[in-house]
Amino acid sequence: MQYLVADVGGTNTRVALAIDGILQLDSIHRYRNSDQSGITAILQEYLSTHSPTDRPSAVCIDVAGPVGSDQGQLTNLDWTATIEQLCAATGAQRGAILNDMQAQGLALSHLPSDAFRSVLKGTAQRGNRIVVNVGTGFNSALVLGDGQKLIVPGSETGHVDLPVPNLEIFKLHQYLVAQFGFASIEEVLSGRGLGHIYAFLSQNSITDRTPTSQYIMEHLGEDPNAAKALAIFFEVFGCVCGNLALTHLPFGGIYLVGGMTQVLAEHFDESSFQSAFTEKGRFAGFMSQFSVNLVESDHAALVGCITHLQLYGHEKH
Repeated sequence: MQYLVADVGGTNTRVALAIDGILQLDSIHRYRNSDQSGITAILQEYLSTHSPTDRPSAVCIDVAGPVGSDQGQLTNLDWTATIEQLCAATGAQRGAILNDMQAQGLALSHLPSDAFRSVLKGTAQRGNRIVVNVGTGFNSALVLGDGQKLIVPGSETGHVDLPVPNLEIFKLHQYLVAQFGFASIEEVLSGRGLGHIYAFLSQNSITDRTPTSQYIMEHLGEDPNAAKALAIFFEVFGCVCGNLALTHLPFGGIYLVGGMTQVLAEHFDESSFQSAFTEKGRFAGFMSQFSVNLVESDHAALVGCITHLQLYGHEKH
């Protein structure tokens, strides 16, 4: 049984094969989306190179954007795909499309223990979980249950209002409203979001040349606005994760994924993430129950696609 799986992000797409439910690590190939015309073209190119004679029995992709019953659309890229298109392009008889956070959530129970790095230790051990992604965009997903009863509803958390826990972040909120007409979480907690904070501190327009997140991270020791931007980023990040914890009560833990979380990995301990996470008034003590972990596996979403095909089947064409 051969599956074709793909993790389609806002910047890159990774494609791989699975044999009898096992991800073939040597089959993983990364494509830069700016060099490609669309999802089906990537899958066809992959198959022509890596599996020219065989066709998968099933195909499953996850996309960084909203997913309907048989269609997925990327939020930060003008790409869409339907299950019918995926099957036609690959020769697969069955197909499925997931939100990227659903794929990440489905993978949690199938990753080795060394794939997780503790950010905050919590006293609770079991229960529902949350996956939080910070990358090209921002999103989260609630992970309900485990095993055959695992359910991961879709979400578009990144596009809700940015919280304003203090005056400085309120001013950032107002700055973003002036620039975009709406201040969402994603305009701060994402790759471009770190640049938006830097522009706010510099009092520049977003239309001016805004430093990339890479530049900001490389100049923390010599650019005061870079260091301040990172501090604000962590403060908002902790606040948002704390809000999600109180909303969903993930006693099984919060799991951080995405390219930006990997970039920030070495800075959590010295940041205000923990204090912002726990500053919830009379519920501050309650917050000590929730653990926060960094997922260091680069293949989690692909594992989630495989898990979905195994647990829930797929639509036949």
